[in-house]
Parts: sequence; structure tokens; C-alpha cells
Amino acid sequence: MRVLFYYRGSEHMGVESIMAYVQSKGHLVELIYEPALGDNGYIDIPWLNNFFYNDELVINKALRFKPDVICFSAITNLYMPIKKLARKFKELMPKVPIICGGIHPTSLPEETIEEDCFDMICLGEGEGAMEDLLQRMREKKSYNDIKNLWVKDTTGHIHKNEKRPVIRPLESLPNPDKSFFAKYGALTSRIMIMTTRGCPFACTFCVNSFRNAAYSGEVYLRQRTVDNVIADMVEIKKKYNPKKFRFEDDVFAFNQKWLNEFKVAYREKINLPFHCYVTPSTAKDEILEGLKEAGCESVSMGIQSGNEKIRTKMLHRKHTDELIIAAAQRIKKHGLKLQAEYIFGFPTETPEDMWSSFDLNDKLDAYNTASFIFYPYPKTALAEYSLENGYLTKEDYDKIKDGYGSYHTSCWLNLPYKDEVYKHNAMLPVWNVTPKFLKPLFKKILKLKYGLIHKFIYVFSVPLIDFDEFMIRIKEMPHMIMQTRRALTNDDWDKSYVDTYVSEISPEYIKTNVKSKDKEFENLIPENILAEQKLRKELKEKRKKEHFFHGKIKFNT
Repeated sequence: MRVLFYYRGSEHMGVESIMAYVQSKGHLVELIYEPALGDNGYIDIPWLNNFFYNDELVINKALRFKPDVICFSAITNLYMPIKKLARKFKELMPKVPIICGGIHPTSLPEETIEEDCFDMICLGEGEGAMEDLLQRMREKKSYNDIKNLWVKDTTGHIHKNEKRPVIRPLESLPNPDKSFFAKYGALTSRIMIMTTRGCPFACTFCVNSFRNAAYSGEVYLRQRTVDNVIADMVEIKKKYNPKKFRFEDDVFAFNQKWLNEFKVAYREKINLPFHCYVTPSTAKDEILEGLKEAGCESVSMGIQSGNEKIRTKMLHRKHTDELIIAAAQRIKKHGLKLQAEYIFGFPTETPEDMWSSFDLNDKLDAYNTASFIFYPYPKTALAEYSLENGYLTKEDYDKIKDGYGSYHTSCWLNLPYKDEVYKHNAMLPVWNVTPKFLKPLFKKILKLKYGLIHKFIYVFSVPLIDFDEFMIRIKEMPHMIMQTRRALTNDDWDKSYVDTYVSEISPEYIKTNVKSKDKEFENLIPENILAEQKLRKELKEKRKKEHFFHGKIKFNT
């Protein structure tokens, strides 16, 4: 089967994993990727979309690949552009089934499957579901009963199938294939890697809380063996020559026995600096010592709020001020840099509560500070609380469900101090690096009415959220843009691949709606139209007998 994946954002290890798995089952896999640069990023500037994105190139590559199935992965705050492109694909290739996976359909299955552009959605992990789906399609069998999938049949009926157990052990999966994102220039010199799936915590604002609840009764948190992780990193180091690694686990190295084995192997075979995430409760001396010995140079620690009551009661983060300060001191003692992360705009939060994040951060002596605005991810406990208690209107909640907004630039809650949210969010990263003699001035600016000066400070604060990563991005951005354009015009998949299952596209749509500047593609259109017409004629009688074609399911009588 010819399987096309589309992703918009940054490098995504979940997509890398499922592409590697599908490829390992003998299918032809291709990725269309676009970096989320102008929409839902730190700065929401619509005209950047026109500069960075080119639907024409994306559509033409999809047409040239001739997929048997198209796969999207969606997070809520990037759902809108994904849905728009899915509609274009559906118009262009109406007989090719389109499936959407990721946290968005997992949390909002009813709303997502109702979209006219999606034939199926995947809830939870997708590897097993994709394997079954592609095999059924290859054998021309009904796929309406595949676990983890909701399937829309030709009558409009939706088959809501039960979930399947989580995948374990993780070593049973092939290692994520980074080559697909690499050809788009999406890999920076600080390459991301994950050793786990899942999170041990259930914070009320986080999508992990919903995901954990969906798999209640199972141990959702799983960790790869040290040998498996190191072997993966050895291969990555050989292929891409990174300068650093960044572990994207929600909580890294929570297992002391695992860390003891890891630090020895990492020093011996990798020996590169790396960054990872810790929590105030996991940042213990023995853990931090092991991280330092392995080669860790910096850690991120989620504080979320400087107000202890909001943090412990509302967010369910059982971290007192005392515990957080002690953890920061231990991090510094072991020679590690600390990035502290905060969120503004919670229900009931006052300007005094917001200022407490500034006070607490001063005590932590963080290397840099990241701040965000509370984004009510659908179905999380805090989003539902905000809706029930009048902090979030149903109209705004529906907009969020539809993919509007960003945790950088959008405060959705009806708060009496909404302007204060924007001001504090803009100024905290700058405050963290402001000399003491200038801080009285910054306090005065903070008291001013929200306006242009705060917006300017926010623009200035963006690189301070993660300065090292920002400088990497700035340095490598031109290369990434050129590589993206180049990858969208190149067809580097296996041209000799042949499958008995043939998908349909609409040649009439191509002829009337797709106007490409790509001469090679323009020359391809007449031949493509003739081929598609011939194919339809050859399969017409066969389909009459079988009552099966792409996107339509055969039912037993």
C-alpha cells in the first residue's frame, strides 16, 4: 500500500514511529511536512502563512505519489490548517480514505469523525490499527471493526470500535525513522529523542490527564530498554551528526536503576551534551548526579504557577514552594542549568497570583524562563471546570475545538484581568535576565495599561524562552525553508514499488483546479488523466460485482 502522511509543526516522534512501523510491514511510505512558522506559533502573523506555505506544492506532491490512504496527525492548536488541507485532498482524491490521528481526535472523537474530510479517526496509539487497516484494504475486506478506529461507512453510519491494549514492550516497535523529517530540514543540531510513552502525573490542564484516564486499568507509562535507546542514538549520531540531544519525555530518568545503566552506556557510546525534563519531585540528588555523569547540561522544570494554592489545588501539582526551591538548589549544586516554565491565565487567578511567579522565579535562579498562556485543551479537567464555572463560553470552547488559538498568544478565559495575563506572560522571560537596577523600571512598565510597549517586550522575550534552541532555529531556518521547498518538489520514493491495490484520484479536478508552475508536473497531467480513465474503465465491472472501492465498505448480507 502507498501511505501518505502529512504533518504540520515541528519534528514529531510519534509520526516518525508510526511511519517506521508501517514501512516495516512492507508498505511504501511518504511524508509531506510543513513547519508551523506563521500560524499558532509564538507570534501569530497571518501573512507569514502565505510566505512559508504553498498548498500548490503540497497538492502536487500528493498527486504524484498517488496514495492509497492519507494520514494526518493533529494536536488541537494546529488542527485548523490540517482540516483545511484535508478538505482539499478529499476534493482532489475523493475515493482515497483519509484518517486523522493524534491527541485531537482522541479527545474529541465525535466532533472529528463528523468532519466531511475524514473517513476514519484513530484514538490512542496508531501502529496496530494502521497495520490491520492496510492489511484489510490490501485484501479488499471490511475494516469497520478495527480496534482504535472509528470508521464512517457509505451510509454515514459511524462504527465506534473499542480500544486495544497499549503497546508493550516498546522494543517490539522499530525505532522512529527520522529520515522523513530530515529531508525537509526539520532536524536541528539538537536532535529530539524519547525513551518513554506516557506520563506518571495527571495535571488538570494537560492532555496527558485525558490520555491516562482513557487507559485506566493499564500502566500507560512505558520505557524503552537502555540497549534499545542507545542503539537508536548510535544510528542517529552516525547519520545526522548532532551536536546535542534533547530528551522529550514528559519526565526523564524517573527510574534510578535505568539511569544507572544509561549513564554508563551513554558516556561510552554517545558522549554528547543533552537536555531533559524533570519535576520538583523527581529532581533528587541521586537522579541529578546520574544525569550530570551521563552528560546532561540543562533541565526543564514545570512550575506552572508561583501561587502554591493554584498549583496544588487547581492544577493538582503537589509541589510546595519549599519543594520547588529545594529542587532548584539541587539542580544548581550538580552543575546543571535550569529552565523554569510557567503558565498564566488560570481561572480565579489575580494579578497578585501572577506576580507570585516572578517572586518565586527570582528565588530559583533559573538560567532561562519560559512562559505560556493557559490553553483549555478540550476534555481536560481544567477546561471542563472553566466551562462549567463561566470562565469559558460555549462559543469560545467550540472555537478551541475547531483548532483556533495558541498557548502563546490567546487568552480564552473570561477573566477580569485578561490584560494582566498578556503583560505577565510577555515580561516574565525578560524579567528573568533583567539586571537588578532595571527591575524597578520593569515593575512600572508592568503597571501600565496593556499596549504597544508590552507587545514589543513580548517579541523580545520570544528568544529568551529557550535561547539555545532559538539560536539554533535562526541559524538553521534558511536551510530548513530551502530543504522544505526542495523536498516538496522531489520524488525520492521507491519508483519500482508495485501494489495490487490502486487508488483513485480525480483527473477532472486536476485539469480544472490545479495550476502548477512545475513544468514536470504539467507534462504529467495528460498522461495521468488517460491512465486514470483507462483504470476506471477496467475496474468498473469488477467493482459492480464486489461492491467495494476505496472508502466504501462491503457488508455481509
